[in-house]
Amino acid sequence: MSTAIAQDATADVTIEPVLDARERRRQALAEIDNAKFGWFHIRACLVSGIGFFTDAYDLFIINLVVQMLGYVYFADNNNTVPPGIDLGLKVSAAVGTLVGQLFFGYLADRLGRKRMYGIELLMIVVFTITSAFAADTVRGMRATTMLIIWRFILGIGVGGDYPLSAVITAEFATTKRRGAMIAAVFAMQGFGILAAALVATATVAAFKSAIEDDVMNIDYVWRICIGVGAIPGLIAIYYRLTIPETPRYTMDIDNDLTKATKDIGNVLNKDSQQNAQDVAAASQVAEQHAQQRPKASLSDFCRHFSKWANLKVLLGTSLSWFALDVAFYGTGLNNAIILNAMGF
Repeated sequence: MSTAIAQDATADVTIEPVLDARERRRQALAEIDNAKFGWFHIRACLVSGIGFFTDAYDLFIINLVVQMLGYVYFADNNNTVPPGIDLGLKVSAAVGTLVGQLFFGYLADRLGRKRMYGIELLMIVVFTITSAFAADTVRGMRATTMLIIWRFILGIGVGGDYPLSAVITAEFATTKRRGAMIAAVFAMQGFGILAAALVATATVAAFKSAIEDDVMNIDYVWRICIGVGAIPGLIAIYYRLTIPETPRYTMDIDNDLTKATKDIGNVLNKDSQQNAQDVAAASQVAEQHAQQRPKASLSDFCRHFSKWANLKVLLGTSLSWFALDVAFYGTGLNNAIILNAMGF
C-alpha cells in the first residue's frame, strides 16, 4: 500500500528539466552553503557542543581529583599521589584521545559520520561511570590503576568525538556561518573546564563538615566529581543517534545523489512538493553521478599534499594546533603543581 501511495505521489510531481549530474551536485551543495541560518544549525551546534563540553570536563576534572586521591589512597605518602601514578592518571585519557581520533576518524570516512556519531559519546558515558566506581581489587590492582585503564578507554571516545563533531558541524554549516559555528562548538571546551572547577568546589563545600569529621569521606567527593561528567553526554546521546547523515558524505562518498537531495530538503524544511521535484530530478542523473565520482585513494591524498601550496596549509594548521595543545593540556592538567611551585 505504501509503495502504491509513493508511486501516486511521484506521478503528481512535475520533474524539472534534467541537469547534468555535476551541475545537480553543485546545486544541491549550494542549497546547504547558502541556506538561511535556522533551528537545525543551532541544533547541530548544541549537539556537537555538548560533546566538546563533556570532553573537556572529563579530561580536566582529573587535575582536581588527583589531589583528593592522595588523601584516600596515599595517606602514607604525605597525602600525595606518587609522580608515576599522577602522570598515568593525567596522561592515560590523552593517549586514548590520540587512538580515538585515528580510529574513529578512519571509520567515519569508511562507514559514515552518522554510523559513528553517538557511539563515541556512548563510550564516554559508560567509561565515565566505570571510572567513578573504580575500586581496589581483592588481589593486586589498586583503584588508581583501574582508573588509569578506564580513562584510557574513555579517551578513545573523546578522541572520536573531536573529529566527528567538528566535521559534522562544518558539513552542515552555511558558508557564511561556518567559522562561527565551528568556533561556538570548540568554545564549549572552556565551559567544560569551568564546569569541572565549579562542580569540584561545590561538592567539596557540600561535604565540608563530613570531611572535617573523617577525611576519608573525600572518597565520595572525587567519585561524584567524575560521575557528573556523564550527565551532559546522556542528554545528547538521543540527538546524536537521530541526526541525519551529512549530505556531502552521502553525495560524494556513498554516491547517493537522490538520498542526499532528499536529506537536504528535510534539513532545510523545504516545501514537500518542491522537495519531491528535486528528488525526482536527482534520481534521473543518480547513475551518471555515481559513475563520475571516483573513489578517493591514498595516492590522491599524496598527490594533493605533494604540492607546497596545499601542504603548507596543512602544516600551518596542524603545527599551530599542536603548539596550542602543548600549553593547553600541559597547564590544564597540572594547575595544582604549577600553582604550588609559584607559592600559592
